[in-house]
Amino acid sequence: LRAALTADSGNPRAAQIVADLHERSPEFVQVWERHEVANRFEDRKTLVHPEAGRIEVDCQVLFTDNRAQTLLVMTTRPGTESEEKLEMLTALEEHQLAR
Repeated sequence: LRAALTADSGNPRAAQIVADLHERSPEFVQVWERHEVANRFEDRKTLVHPEAGRIEVDCQVLFTDNRAQTLLVMTTRPGTESEEKLEMLTALEEHQLAR
């Protein structure tokens, strides 16, 4: 919430949410006063495909200058089972499209 408020400081709605939470939640006040902010630009995710199962991907987050749009770039690590599964799914998709 703090990151969102800072990124869009002209948004009165975000400020109102913070004010409302301050009034209603002593726990929120304690957490808010810690000033912990984490913008995660890289992460590791697990996708679960109905046929291939679990696929581990590295995920990078790219933003436009005004942060109005976000692009998630997901890639598998070379030489991993996840890479093999993704290649298999790509081949299956290409085969189905060729029909």
